[in-house]
Amino acid sequence: MAKKTWLGIALLISFGAGSLLIHSVVFASTKPKEPSFAKNLQVLTFLKSKQQLKDWMHMFKTSLGVNCDFCHNTNNFASDAKPPKRIARVMLKMLLKIRKEYFSFPNAKMPTCYTCHRGQKVPEIEPASGFKGFTKTGAMIDMVSGK
Repeated sequence: MAKKTWLGIALLISFGAGSLLIHSVVFASTKPKEPSFAKNLQVLTFLKSKQQLKDWMHMFKTSLGVNCDFCHNTNNFASDAKPPKRIARVMLKMLLKIRKEYFSFPNAKMPTCYTCHRGQKVPEIEPASGFKGFTKTGAMIDMVSGK
């Protein structure tokens, strides 16, 4: 009887170790790899080519009316030293989330950075002159209470 118990325990341990090995191999291989065409790409990981990356960078550049050196150290594009690059990542995550959650319907016209920035480094937050729906701080006025 003791042999059967030890055999059962040995099989259980072997099965568990094998499962852990398979799990580590399967999930280690699903970890996203950095693409060969870019270094330190953290948000646009779905891009498949250098041309796609260039297209996105062109969209950023024209949407904000800036050149590459606004966000990047042009001697080291992978560097995160410039604050605008770090801010751009946060803004890009927001844009991608908005696109996914609110514009997933067929033929949706996707928002871009230009939707808010309109060729400016910092988007306008003040409403058009004469609009009475905002306070001086930019908060919406409650249309029921007027506050």
